[in-house]
Amino acid sequence: MKWQEVRELYPNQFVKFEIIEYHEEDKIKYVDEVAIIKAIKDPREAMQEFTRCKNGQLVYSTQNESVTIEKIRHVGIRRSI
Repeated sequence: MKWQEVRELYPNQFVKFEIIEYHEEDKIKYVDEVAIIKAIKDPREAMQEFTRCKNGQLVYSTQNESVTIEKIRHVGIRRSI
């Protein structure tokens, strides 16, 4: 399902979904196609669902015009013992 369709079906709510298709530009992923898992009206419940997301799943507000994910490179200190 396209994000615009999700926004029309679930206005002003949070939705938990699995990413089906996306494209990348620079360091940003733009989600094109999603599979809805659950619609969530309560923001607290949305946060709880967010903590339970598996790889490839998100909880996002339908107030957003598009789903974008910024890729961040984690830099850490590694040392051997």
